[in-house]
Amino acid sequence: MRKWRILLLLLGLSASALASGGGPFSRPESSHVSSKFYDLSSYCSFSDSTENKIHSYFLKHYKSGIFNGTYLFFSNDSLTQGALGWANFSKRDTLINDDLFQLASVSKTITGVAVLLLHQDGLLNVDDSVHWYLPDLTRRNLTIRNLLCHMSGLPDYFYFSGTDNSKHMVNHDVVNQLNQQPLNTFGIPGTYHQYSNTNYALLAHIVERVSGMDFRRFTQKYIFEPSGMKYTHICNFDSIPMADYAVQGYENRHLYGDIPHNGTNGDKGVYANTVEMFFLDRALRTSFVLHKGTRDLMWTPQVATTADGAFYGLGWRIKWIDGRKWVFHNGWWKGYRTYYWRCLEEDKCFVVLTNNVYGPFLRTSELVDLLR
Repeated sequence: MRKWRILLLLLGLSASALASGGGPFSRPESSHVSSKFYDLSSYCSFSDSTENKIHSYFLKHYKSGIFNGTYLFFSNDSLTQGALGWANFSKRDTLINDDLFQLASVSKTITGVAVLLLHQDGLLNVDDSVHWYLPDLTRRNLTIRNLLCHMSGLPDYFYFSGTDNSKHMVNHDVVNQLNQQPLNTFGIPGTYHQYSNTNYALLAHIVERVSGMDFRRFTQKYIFEPSGMKYTHICNFDSIPMADYAVQGYENRHLYGDIPHNGTNGDKGVYANTVEMFFLDRALRTSFVLHKGTRDLMWTPQVATTADGAFYGLGWRIKWIDGRKWVFHNGWWKGYRTYYWRCLEEDKCFVVLTNNVYGPFLRTSELVDLLR
């Protein structure tokens, strides 16, 4: 039964053009700690002490119930990865490294790259008025930069009333709902940082308007395929039900069901695994996807987010640790907690994907320490 379910999902993803190479993998019944679907033989192993430090950290948090997921750590040609726990608790499906997870707000890094691609090609400018591309949005005096760095003053669409629970929302529904909000729910654009998922749903919609392509297809063609991300895709639960994914999202082992907000994307919605997010790291260290000047713009601090020196750029958070610049994003969405961190001044990267929210977040300072 399980093999047929995966086969149907693969066929459905192909028919929907959500992923260039298919979809989630046909998964074995036992645990595997190495990739079956990628050639990683060119990368070295960490020293025994570093390897043990990384794996012991996740084993400790797995035993305490805080960690259930997959991870990949890379530094200067050395790579290690692992998987602990269940993809599906009720079916006792063991996680493997190649499993696809909902990236939650780590998806915003993809949206940032998509917008900067259009900026790079002269099809828009980050300082353009949002109204030029979304004239049906009644809110004025917004720029694309305001959306990218969360300085738009727009309220978060997750909390709007009047959502139709009988169907998935689409990004244009966010525009319609924004137009119905009272004026006292809006801040003044450009005055302060206020994290809002609305910004990135609108950005994905702008990419569609400018490119004439569905956002799923745009990211596949211009980001995922060039980066070698064969199975990464943006979900479309109207075509492929969420329950058909091998990895499910939980809170304290309580399964999250589908909701209307799963239909929007840009702010969330990307499904990927640790290996393919590492491939994105590789691509973003070259000019293959974005030129150096565009990458520098994307990772330039736009607004302070905390008093201890953290900033938001254009789709990425930014922080200096031990004098080294890290660009990153974390995420949470309906049972998934995700972490994607990249050091720009050293060749370091880590990806941690979890699917059971229980207890405190993993401390990102401790995750960075694992690569010291």
